[in-house]
Amino acid sequence: MKKSILILFLFCLSIGTLVAQNTLSVLFIGNSYTSYNNLPQLVQSLSTSAGKTLNIDSSMPGGYLMSSHLNDATTFAKISQGNWDYVVLQEQSQIPTIDFYRDNDMYPAMTDLKALIEQYNPCAKIITYMTWGRRYGGQQCDPSGTYCSPVFANFNQMQNSLTSAYLEISEQLNVQCAPVGVVWQNILNNSTHVLHSGDNSHPNMDGSYVAACTIFSSIWKQGASGLSYTAGISSTLAQYYQSISDNTLFNSTNDWNLNINKPTANFSESISGNTATFTNLSTSIANTLNYSWNFGDGNTSSIANPSHTYTTSGTYTITLIASNCTFSNTITKTIQIGALSINENAVGNFKFYPNPTTNQITIKVDNQLLGSVYTIYDTVGKSVLNGKISSELNVIDLGNLSNGVYIIEVASEGNYFKNKFIKN
Repeated sequence: MKKSILILFLFCLSIGTLVAQNTLSVLFIGNSYTSYNNLPQLVQSLSTSAGKTLNIDSSMPGGYLMSSHLNDATTFAKISQGNWDYVVLQEQSQIPTIDFYRDNDMYPAMTDLKALIEQYNPCAKIITYMTWGRRYGGQQCDPSGTYCSPVFANFNQMQNSLTSAYLEISEQLNVQCAPVGVVWQNILNNSTHVLHSGDNSHPNMDGSYVAACTIFSSIWKQGASGLSYTAGISSTLAQYYQSISDNTLFNSTNDWNLNINKPTANFSESISGNTATFTNLSTSIANTLNYSWNFGDGNTSSIANPSHTYTTSGTYTITLIASNCTFSNTITKTIQIGALSINENAVGNFKFYPNPTTNQITIKVDNQLLGSVYTIYDTVGKSVLNGKISSELNVIDLGNLSNGVYIIEVASEGNYFKNKFIKN
């Protein structure tokens, strides 16, 4: 009998879900479409009814463009206070539909605002607040009439132009988009409800409540359905608005970059002797990631790509938490380091492949093992599969076995030949 060191990599056990904190600070930057009915307060009240704390501030003078905010001392002061988790940006309602201003004013201003926000708020995440079209469409022009939009025949045509502009800049900046205008569109096209105020431009309370539901979910990454706060709207109608908002937002999460700030924890490992070396494969499109490792033996690390030497053989669960200020993601894998005794004749008389495998293994034996019996055991010693070796090459179907580590044993005339394999 001779000793052989066998290092085994076990399958991934679980991947944690997105975790976010329950207290956030949000700065709203916009104009009257944000200030009407005090939208920030509505979002805060929805958050309270969800058991969460939302600290809010705003800069929302009437008629302001993003470029106006870029040169505004009050807006600068609020941004530079720092410690914002989210900043919500709302452009003036006509600008995105006028090609000249969209390309030469809105997009450059949002780009510069993003840089300014990140300069003073390294952890801040930006959400563009997509507004809605005029109730009856129409042509949108600057005060001088020099630059105009197309003549929109109705709300839907104008909304489609707004949607395109907000999605384009959100993609360019790699930020979220709160699709308020699309939620309005889905409600208006499928009901007789009115969301505009008497000027056919600004929101009435229903329209602001719809916007608040969408922004609430964009911030907290959870549905508004079932929340008790209704802003004075009937419970039945509020529930309808909540459900349309949730269906719009969560049925097309990629369209709105809903999870763009979500980190994904991942790593690979290699083992030499009792030392495990871990390569960090975690990703995040925004913000620098922080790492927390637990090696399963009481030792931890916070560096990106650690190595760890174990003092004893055994099975260890490795946990990596990747976090980016607001969100974290967890992955766990199990590795086993240990010595395995193998019969010295096993190599000569009994071979199997591949290892690791997926759905089957092939046992190769020489003549002296023909007619012997093979048995496959799980890691607790329970027999899960057995059969007779009838030829020099024997294919064993593993399709009914779950992924994991198994021991295969071939018994012949009092001799036992054992080895381990992994099914992935």
